[in-house]
Amino acid sequence: MIFELFKTAVSSIFANKLRTFLSVLGITIGVAAVIAVVSLGQGASESVRERISSLGSNIIMITPGRVGGAGGRIATALGDILDVDDAENIARFCPSVSAVTPVLEQMLNVQYSGSNTFTTVMGVYPSVFQMLDLEIEEGRGLTEYDEGRRVCIIGSQVKEDLFGEENPLGKTIYVITSAGSKQRMTVIGVLKPAGQLLMFRPDDAIILPFSTAKNRIFHTDRLSLIVAQSASEGLTDQAIEEIDSYLFSRFKDENKYNIISQEAILSTVNETMSILSLTLGGIAAISLLVGGIGIMNIMLVSVTERTREIGIRKALGATNASILMQFLIEAIVITFAGGIVGIILGVLTGRFVGNMMNLNATITPFVVLIAVGVSTAVGLFFGVFPAYKASKLNPVDALRYE
Repeated sequence: MIFELFKTAVSSIFANKLRTFLSVLGITIGVAAVIAVVSLGQGASESVRERISSLGSNIIMITPGRVGGAGGRIATALGDILDVDDAENIARFCPSVSAVTPVLEQMLNVQYSGSNTFTTVMGVYPSVFQMLDLEIEEGRGLTEYDEGRRVCIIGSQVKEDLFGEENPLGKTIYVITSAGSKQRMTVIGVLKPAGQLLMFRPDDAIILPFSTAKNRIFHTDRLSLIVAQSASEGLTDQAIEEIDSYLFSRFKDENKYNIISQEAILSTVNETMSILSLTLGGIAAISLLVGGIGIMNIMLVSVTERTREIGIRKALGATNASILMQFLIEAIVITFAGGIVGIILGVLTGRFVGNMMNLNATITPFVVLIAVGVSTAVGLFFGVFPAYKASKLNPVDALRYE
């Protein structure tokens, strides 16, 4: 009986090809949108996780905290809390920490010949290159013998902005300080493109020896932040406890500093990307709802057009249940077909857009199953009312319908 009802439903579907195509198109677009958006969201999330995890999980950052304002005043950042002694003491008193660098950082104007760019100028210890796995593409990196010298390493984007195709090695650039003075620096190296690394973007940075940056650019002992590295990934939590113990003993207030680990950043990124994927998926799923409403409208039209056919079938002994089942099968077949085509279109769209954005769109079987299941459920849900209406038609009234 089910097979016969299925054959009847398919015959009815192909009898109205244009109407069926429009119904299938609505579901196809909805399923394709959900799969493409979710796959791109997962791909973006995976890309961010890989970039963060590529440094391992033993990088720790210490930044100034914030003080809450009483009586409704706005909380303010404590930009003058950390100093060089804090970085040195963390290295000295925290045995689980293997490397530390103080960081001075500010966005400044940098000039070369007729070109200029507004970029991040940083003062660090040479150890930062090993800690953040920064690689030199041209020239050389910083060493301890460069402390106090007017030399710098530039990121790949800075090279492009200032020099274009010109070889930057040995050239002199000028850093315009916040006080307005011009400090010349000689380029001794260019970094390989690195993308976003935690709170840093080396591609858009100029890296100076720490003492050079301190004495010639920033004129302060107060640090932007401190970057530390635990001896191993397994000692990261212990290193954080040791750093927290030192800083609390110094400031007597845990709100005056922040200790941020890669695991904490990764956890936040995962939560944020999950919320973003769900939100975008929910927006895309609205098109499924629209497609379902379209199916209901088409099925109601079909019931009206086939009123006399329904009356004849009932007069020949068809039950309400068989009429109900026939129209439900029609709705499910339409949505299932739309779901299959939508999966193919969604996968192709996700991969195409992913290639354009340099993302690896992640298509998981779970997402595909959910998309097909939801599309079929939409057909079932929105097909119930037209099918129920058809099953309740009075045979006599249906036979007299023109």
